[in-house]
Amino acid sequence: MEKITTHRTSLHTADVIQPIVIEEKNNTRRVFLANLNDTKRHLGETVSGTIVHQRKKNNDEWEDIESINLATLKGGEGVKIRFKSKQLRQFFLGLEKLYKLSKNGLAPGDTDYAIGKIDEIIKVPPNRKKFISQLLEKKFGEEIWHELVESDPDLATRLSLARIQAERQNALKEFADNLIQDKAEDYWQEFFDKNHRIFGYGLKYHFLTQLENQPSYGGINFSGFGNQKGDFLLNTEADIKFTVLVEIKKPTSSLLATTRAGKKVRYRNGAWLLSRDLLGGVSQLQTNCKIWQTSSRAVQNADILNSENIHTVSPKGILVIGKVSEFGDNREQIETFESFRRGISNPEIITFDELHERARFIVEHKQNKIENHQSYLEPEDVPF
Repeated sequence: MEKITTHRTSLHTADVIQPIVIEEKNNTRRVFLANLNDTKRHLGETVSGTIVHQRKKNNDEWEDIESINLATLKGGEGVKIRFKSKQLRQFFLGLEKLYKLSKNGLAPGDTDYAIGKIDEIIKVPPNRKKFISQLLEKKFGEEIWHELVESDPDLATRLSLARIQAERQNALKEFADNLIQDKAEDYWQEFFDKNHRIFGYGLKYHFLTQLENQPSYGGINFSGFGNQKGDFLLNTEADIKFTVLVEIKKPTSSLLATTRAGKKVRYRNGAWLLSRDLLGGVSQLQTNCKIWQTSSRAVQNADILNSENIHTVSPKGILVIGKVSEFGDNREQIETFESFRRGISNPEIITFDELHERARFIVEHKQNKIENHQSYLEPEDVPF
């Protein structure tokens, strides 16, 4: 049985510990050292790497042979590597496994994946519970589900609903536990990236799908480098789709201006000063929307978007920031904030505790359906 181990190196990248061996002789071999990146998972572009020539040391460990600087080659000189059909097939099969492995995103930390033929893996013990547990521990859940769907579709549907519900509840608990923590914006970006269906119902009940994480609004294209970065680029879902920009701040970001002592600042009777984070976030998102309106029409972006029938027309922005609970029962502060956000057409402002309550309602609504034995899947029965 083959094992593949991944080592998470950043929010969206991981190294594959085992190389793909393309060709091996007694003392030398050629291997492919793979890296995984899930920022372009929707395009299927998840694998990159380097072909390396290695030599075996005295202790039987492999070391890379010093590389040649191609820039030093003279006219007429060159380097050519030829692979036989068997070697290229080895390379292809190794890449195929990595693409399948990475299609569902990267697991945190170091993760072991077991890959093998079904008759190499399944050995049915007398105790069925132990057998199923062993299969799940070895990450063969997908194969179990496929077989279950074939043999008992109704049971598979009920179990699928329960599994989705458990995932929702776990995400909801993590959401609630960290609302009172001073987590960095990067944490919340990763959380919403893992649970991007939290935005799936949309703030006005347009179903939203993640198009790009940390998009570039003014770069080569929206998935590359640029001058103006955002947190999420989403699109509505229908036959014709429209882009939506999202910026994530922190639950601890104040909505009203405060002094160094933490006291809210009253501007005049009945009016309070809005915070730098709130006003800056609105300005930042309005600027991003303006830039994206133009750059989305550039050839490098338009080709990608048009292929999916996605359009950009006065793009909507969503700013997630702070908590309305900071106002307590102060009616003036509540009215100052609510009047401000109702008075601007773009972006739409939602606080973290409002977003959490919406997610909680969805989870509890689905739980009631499961408890009432409504095992059918409705159109909105997807994780968040």
